[in-house]
Amino acid sequence: MHSIVVVREVWDTRDLTGDMVDGAGAIRTDRLTTRFEPEDLNALEMALRIKDTLGGQVTVLALGAPGEVDVLRECLYRGADRAVRVPADLADLDTAGRARLLAQATQAQDGWRLVLAGVTIPEGETSLLGSHLAAELGVEQASYVDSLESVTETEVVARRAIEMGIEDIRLPLPAVVSVGVALLADDPRTPRSAKAMLKLKAKKAEIPEFAAAGGPSPTRRTGHQAVSERQIESQDVDPNDEAALQGMLQRVLKGEG
Repeated sequence: MHSIVVVREVWDTRDLTGDMVDGAGAIRTDRLTTRFEPEDLNALEMALRIKDTLGGQVTVLALGAPGEVDVLRECLYRGADRAVRVPADLADLDTAGRARLLAQATQAQDGWRLVLAGVTIPEGETSLLGSHLAAELGVEQASYVDSLESVTETEVVARRAIEMGIEDIRLPLPAVVSVGVALLADDPRTPRSAKAMLKLKAKKAEIPEFAAAGGPSPTRRTGHQAVSERQIESQDVDPNDEAALQGMLQRVLKGEG
C-alpha cells in the first residue's frame, strides 16, 4: 500500500496576546510563529499505521518553502519513507489552486492508492482541500474521518463524524481521505513521536522537489475591510413577561441588541 500524506506548516494562533491586527485590518504575521498543522499530523499517523499493518510506503507532500518548522523532515523523523516539496507561492493560491498542484505531484508518485490530509482551515483556506484534491484526481473522497476500520488494496472501511452521529462507509480505492481532529489522548490518530535514530538518518537527507505546471490561481484577493467588534450588552428579561420577550425579539431582528 502506497499512501500519500499532504502536510502543511501553518500559523500558530494559540495563546495570542496583544494587538494582532494592523491599521488596515490585516493579521500581524511578524508577531506569529508557525507549527505543524495538527490535523495533518493525525493524517500522517493514520498512514503510518497502515504501513505498520500492511507494509508498503508513505510519501509526504508539502507546498511552498519551509518556514520555522520543516514539516517534511519532521515526517521523515516519524517514519515516512519519502518527502517531496512542491515549490509554490502560497500567497497566490486559493484552496483549488493548491489542490491542482498537489494533484500533479500525487500523480507523479508511482502506485499510490490513498491520499490523506487533515480537515482544517489554516491561512484563510476553506476546509475543502481534500474535496478539491479528489476532484482534480478524479477519485472518491471521504471527509471528517475518525478511523480506518480496515484497509485493502481495493477499498477502505472508514468511520467518520457526521452531524449528531457517527457514520460507517466503504470507500473504493484510489481515494482521498480528510482526517478529522483528534481530541482524546488515546485516539488512534494521536501522532507518534519522532525517533532519534530516524532523526540522525534524515537530518541532512536531500528532499527532492516536484515542479508542478501552472501559474497562480485565477481567484485572487483584491482587498480587505476590517469589521470592528460589535459591543453587545446583556439584558435581563422576565421569561414570564410576554411583552418583554416580544420587545427583545423585535430589537434583535432590527439589529439593536
